[in-house]
Amino acid sequence: MSDNEKDNILNLEGDDLDAALMAAIEETEEEEEQARIRKEEENKERAEQARITAIENSEQKAKVDNLRAGINNANQRFYLVNEDGECDEAKGTATLKGSLFGIVKKGDEAFLYRDDGKVLPTKIVEVEALNNGIYEPVDETRDKSVVLTIEVDYKKTGFTKDNGAPKYAVLSSVKPPVADNTGKAPIENPALFALSLKYNALKSDKEYVRNFMQHTVNGRFLVPAHSTDKTGPDGKKSIQIVMLMDKQHNDRKMFPLFTDVRTVALWKDLFKSENKPTLAAMRFPEVIKFIEKEGFDVAINPMGPIPTFLPNKLLMSIASNLGSQIKKEVITDGSKIMIGPVQPNPESEAVRKALIKHCESIEAISKAGLLYIKRSNRVSYFVIVDAPKDEAGKLFPGILAAVKPHLKAIKTVDFSVLSEAPFAKDYFSKKSWDYIRR
Repeated sequence: MSDNEKDNILNLEGDDLDAALMAAIEETEEEEEQARIRKEEENKERAEQARITAIENSEQKAKVDNLRAGINNANQRFYLVNEDGECDEAKGTATLKGSLFGIVKKGDEAFLYRDDGKVLPTKIVEVEALNNGIYEPVDETRDKSVVLTIEVDYKKTGFTKDNGAPKYAVLSSVKPPVADNTGKAPIENPALFALSLKYNALKSDKEYVRNFMQHTVNGRFLVPAHSTDKTGPDGKKSIQIVMLMDKQHNDRKMFPLFTDVRTVALWKDLFKSENKPTLAAMRFPEVIKFIEKEGFDVAINPMGPIPTFLPNKLLMSIASNLGSQIKKEVITDGSKIMIGPVQPNPESEAVRKALIKHCESIEAISKAGLLYIKRSNRVSYFVIVDAPKDEAGKLFPGILAAVKPHLKAIKTVDFSVLSEAPFAKDYFSKKSWDYIRR
């Protein structure tokens, strides 16, 4: 304190001194009160933030728990890509041979994801593991080359020894995603996930690539994104995708797609930043809209376990054939699927005429028929063509394009070649085809 400051205090006497002291005390108390109020407000803010964070964490945990709740054998998943299978109609079984990922036990429930989009619930009746060059029966094994024997009801499913367990079909403990009572289904792509594990080894095999791409086209993926203030034509807020940078190609942007919540969790740094993204659910046609304009490549499960990178050129080729995508269908019992003749009306007749006219210009199609197929409450036209199986991917988009202008009451069309629809052989042996090449 300076001499002048001392003088200023000492020169005060009596009431003046008391007033100065009281003013100083009041000022100090006021400062302390303001500091206390600020402290309380800060504590309240921290408490509120902690409460909000706890709620968010609880909601996030609930979401993850809900996803896991609908998954069969959640802690011991297994996947097998069939590379050399055989069917035995007399015994009602099929064997699948390939590399096992995960743990499998004799008696496990499983699901066979076929190359035509159908999913067959089944049971494993035998397990053989490769030991010292020999496949030996075991009750349980993991992460080995195996032969698994499963149950197949050929009469109920309509499968045959030639198509019961197709090459590159996937056997997994993971159930197909089913919507809960809120109408929401978990994001699961068990067949695509399993096929991605073999991508580097089999990507030169055309049949494998066709199967891989079919599951990609029909996939529903998780995509990390931020919401924006912009709104689209539908009134919904647009999103900004969290892109990956390809360091090997001059930081080229890549569009990340995740097959399930577990593969997202491998991106450990994704949710550490303050501006945490959300996870958007996107189907492949929606993904195409994003990447088509900018020419982005796609990375499926970029953080592993085995990343799969798809170039834009390949994706655009797939996009041009989206009409041939196959709807997933879980085969349980015949009561849930109804197939029959289309009722004559102006719309069905227009569709029939368009189908016939189109088939007349396609030499690969020797016969064609128009039916309807009903799954639960969804009714579709069902086109059966007698044509080579390997031509299906080329034929179906053209047929869809031909009949699409006439679709009104019924909005969707399913397809099958005759060799993949045994029931149709019996049906058209009694009913006439709509089209027969002369």
